[in-house]
Amino acid sequence: MSIDEQQLPEEVKQSVEEAWPLFVEFLKKKDARVTQARKIVLTQVFSRHDHFCADDLAAELSSGMNHVSRGTVYRTLALMEEAGLVRVIRDTDVHAHYEHTFNHPHHEHMICDKCGQFIEFSDDEIMVLIDKACEEMGFEERNHRIVIFGTCKACKEKEG
Repeated sequence: MSIDEQQLPEEVKQSVEEAWPLFVEFLKKKDARVTQARKIVLTQVFSRHDHFCADDLAAELSSGMNHVSRGTVYRTLALMEEAGLVRVIRDTDVHAHYEHTFNHPHHEHMICDKCGQFIEFSDDEIMVLIDKACEEMGFEERNHRIVIFGTCKACKEKEG
């Protein structure tokens, strides 16, 4: 599915318009090339509202007028992670899943071992504990991720 920027939902267009200049600035500081292919990847990522694998994204962009090579997808995702625009979550098989984080509140994840469902949650008390621990240790947090593995409610009900 190639991206036609004119047909994007308004919220996606706005996020891309805000994030692209920040990403360009980041790329220039890294002496990395600013290309249309990277903008296509960023736009496709911001069009998704799920936890996706790089291979899925590469497959979506493998043909059509907005074709982007698999290597460019992987390199751009790595740069987007470094720039703080996406976050990587690894499942129990250490597969990397991505989600865009730009203009989204921080949250944590539960992943069902049976069906692979990602469940997002946030908890102010956890944030307070993390902040307190960092302060006590004189540690400056850049980012954190909490992933809890187990069995979701639907799978537990199926088991009886």
